[in-house]
Amino acid sequence: MKITRITIGRLHNLGNYEHIRYELTAEIPDGESPGTALIGMERILEALDPKCPFPSMEEIGREQFRLDEKRKLDDEEFERLYRGTREEYTARMQEGIDENRAKRKAWDARHAKARKLLEDLGGAANWKDAKLDWEDGDYL
Repeated sequence: MKITRITIGRLHNLGNYEHIRYELTAEIPDGESPGTALIGMERILEALDPKCPFPSMEEIGREQFRLDEKRKLDDEEFERLYRGTREEYTARMQEGIDENRAKRKAWDARHAKARKLLEDLGGAANWKDAKLDWEDGDYL
């Protein structure tokens, strides 16, 4: 038996009854390993996961804004509302924000690299929705 083509797909649940499906089909040339092709395809699909496990940069920006607002509180109000000293609390919060920002940037880079790899393999095309070019007066 000779494997000449592999198709692999992955369904991603986006929540709220929505999903997205990615499917790749690869032609296996003579002398190439189907197992190696499959591993590569699985890695691409894994990296293309549309649901990021980390907060968006907008959410991280909102966290930073909230922390900056807390820094403006006077000491008495701060101690009444939050546990620990101002320095301990803000350092802990800033560390979490910085960690989320770094994780999100790494995820974005991995996602972009997977899309570029897919494009380099000839599996992606630029799609343009005609509805995006509509102008208000064009329908008459």
